Amino acid sequence: MSIKDKKPTDIRKYYDKDGNEIAPPTIAQRIQATRIMGLIGAALMAGFLLTIGYSVFENAKTIGVDGIVVSVSTVVEKSNRSSTGYSQTTTYRHAFNFTDREGVEHVADAVGRARDSRYDRGEVVSIGYYPDDFTKVRVRSWFGLWKAQLALFGLGLVLIIYSFWGVRLIRNEEQAKN
Repeated sequence: MSIKDKKPTDIRKYYDKDGNEIAPPTIAQRIQATRIMGLIGAALMAGFLLTIGYSVFENAKTIGVDGIVVSVSTVVEKSNRSSTGYSQTTTYRHAFNFTDREGVEHVADAVGRARDSRYDRGEVVSIGYYPDDFTKVRVRSWFGLWKAQLALFGLGLVLIIYSFWGVRLIRNEEQAKN
C-alpha cells in the first residue's frame, strides 16, 4: 500500500508536549534527524579509534609475562539510587606475582581494565609490567582489553548504517508520494 492509497485516518498524527496537534515533520527534517544519528555514530567511531590508540600505546610500554594471582579483593565502588532501588558496581583488585627479565620476582597491582574481571587466586594470567614501575601491571586478555572499544565500534557502525539506510528509505518514500 503506497501513501497515495492511504485514507486520511491512516495518516499518523503528531502532538506537542501539551497535547496539541502539530504538523508532521517534513522530509528535510526527517533526513536531518537521520543524518544526526549518523554523525553520532561517526563520533562513536572516532572514540573507538582514540581508545584503540590509547590502549595500544599503554600496552606497548609494558613487557609481557605470565603472572600468578596472589590476592583478590572485591570492592563495591558505587551505590546509585534509582527507581528500582540501589545499583552497585563491583570491581576486583588483583595483585600478581611475576618474574621480570632479570629474574627478579615482584608483586604488583593490576591497573586498567583488569578490574572488570575476576581471576581466582593461584590462576596464571598473561600480564604486562612496566619496566620503569614494577608496582603496576596490565592484564593482557584480548576481550578484557578491547570490550569498550568493541562496544563503541559496534554501536557507531549500527548508527552509521541506520543513517544511510534511513535517508534512503525516506527518499524512496518521498519519490513514491510524487
